[in-house]
Amino acid sequence: MSRAIIISAGLAAGLAACSAPDQSDQPAPGSDQPGEAESAIAAGLEGQTYSAQTEVAGYYLPQDPVAIGDIVLDHISVALDWEAEPYINGEPDSFPPVMLHFDDTSSPTGTGELGNTYYEITHRVVPHAFSVTDEGLSLTGQHELFGEVRFEGTWNADHIAAMQASNPQGAQAALTGDLSIGDVVFQGVTFQGWLGD
Repeated sequence: MSRAIIISAGLAAGLAACSAPDQSDQPAPGSDQPGEAESAIAAGLEGQTYSAQTEVAGYYLPQDPVAIGDIVLDHISVALDWEAEPYINGEPDSFPPVMLHFDDTSSPTGTGELGNTYYEITHRVVPHAFSVTDEGLSLTGQHELFGEVRFEGTWNADHIAAMQASNPQGAQAALTGDLSIGDVVFQGVTFQGWLGD
């Protein structure tokens, strides 16, 4: 995976409660395009649309770490198309159809009902604008700790089909795209598709 990583003083200050990222642990940067790479991600995206005719609902787990210090992207969740409509229509108590889920790996851990380990401190980014189409997923959102979060990616049809057939091993690259968290840009992030337990 190729990544361009651009870290601003503002983001570093915003994440002061977290340990600073160790650049030696990061993959070799890809093309370094300060400002350009970030601004091109989901440029001009407005509103909330869910128009995919293909079934793309599921969990998308990054194949390589997407982290700033102790804050790690666990997955992106995408709901079923019929679940999106109430949210888009502003119905009370409706569930966001698209979310990014982050873990604070410095927080204590617990054990879930299925024996899985989880972090007690997590963060969710609910995008204010998103587009779910047969071609891909785009979103923009805001978080009080991270600042602006943007993503733009494309589905891999064969891997999406494998995911929907409950074959996560065949869905290793179901989604690929660029993600910016504040001023940090991760390029070419590959996500495994998973339907969950």
